[in-house]
Amino acid sequence: MPLSEIPGRIFLDSSTLQTLQDFGEYIYDGEEISPNNKIWMIPDGINNVEALRNIMLVGSRGSLQLAISHNSIQEVLDRGKFDYLTWALEVVDYWESCIYSYEGNSNAFSRQGLLLSAKLQENQFGYLSIKDAKLISDAIILECEVFLTMERKLPRNYAHIERELGIKVLQPIGYWNLLEPWAALLG
Repeated sequence: MPLSEIPGRIFLDSSTLQTLQDFGEYIYDGEEISPNNKIWMIPDGINNVEALRNIMLVGSRGSLQLAISHNSIQEVLDRGKFDYLTWALEVVDYWESCIYSYEGNSNAFSRQGLLLSAKLQENQFGYLSIKDAKLISDAIILECEVFLTMERKLPRNYAHIERELGIKVLQPIGYWNLLEPWAALLG
C-alpha cells in the first residue's frame, strides 16, 4: 500500500478504547504486563495490545487522528466506571483538537460520510448488532478510514463493509500491518 493511502483517521471501537485504558501503562509507558493477566489467554490478545502500542507510538508523533463519538461516550456511560469515562473524555479532547486543526473546521469533512451511512439501513447489514451499526455509522459520518476493534467477530465481515461503505474494519494487528512499513516516515 502506498504511503498516500495509509489510513490516518481511526475510529476507536469501545473495546479498543477500553483496552487502551486497561493496558495504558504498557502501551504508553512500556511497563510490563503481568504474566497472570487474562490477555495472554485470549487468541491474539497480546499481539493486538502490542500492535496498539506500536500504533500509539506512531500516533504520538501527530500523524494519526483518533476519533470517538457520542454513541461511544454513551457506551462508556453505560459501563458506569468513572475512570473509563475520564479516559474517554481525554480521547474526545484529542479528537476535537484534530478537527480544530483544520482551517475553519469546515475542511475536516466532505459530507460524503452522511450519504454512505444511510446504507447501513439496508438489509445487507442485518448481521450487525444495533450498537455496532451505530458506531460504524458514526465512524462513516466522521469520515474515518478505519474502524479499530478488539473484537474478532466484526472484522470477519471486513470485505463486505469496506466494499459497501469504504471503511476498513480491523483489529490492531491488521492496522499495524498496514502502518508498519511506513511508521518511521509518519511523524
